Amino acid sequence: MTPHEARDTLISTIEESAALLDVSGWNRDHAANVQSCGPDGTSAKYGYGYGAPQPDPPRDRHADAKTIADYWTSLGMTVRTVLNPEGDPVVFSTGGPVQGMKFVTAPPGDYYIAGTSLCVPGNVSELRKEQTRG
Repeated sequence: MTPHEARDTLISTIEESAALLDVSGWNRDHAANVQSCGPDGTSAKYGYGYGAPQPDPPRDRHADAKTIADYWTSLGMTVRTVLNPEGDPVVFSTGGPVQGMKFVTAPPGDYYIAGTSLCVPGNVSELRKEQTRG
């Protein structure tokens, strides 16, 4: 898998996850950012975040968390759901087509999905230059 394929897989997995929920206003934080994940800059991974304003009217956050958890499980990810101190679910996953992801539902903030791609061979310096060129 190339770095670009790893990046695109991460973005599509996150955006396909969001599309499963009937929530409007999803938008990306920024372009997927590259980072080093191997010795001496020879391997790269990407991070990406995608959020939506707090759903109005409020939704069943536990049902939405289950929808995401079930989808990620179907992709071969190892999934766990935890409750934050206020009792709102947060879904974490590892494996499958990405290194890891999380889905946060806690009010008063946004619904938020973020993740990290697989670590693959690639020149991090060149990939960063490519990002700045657009």
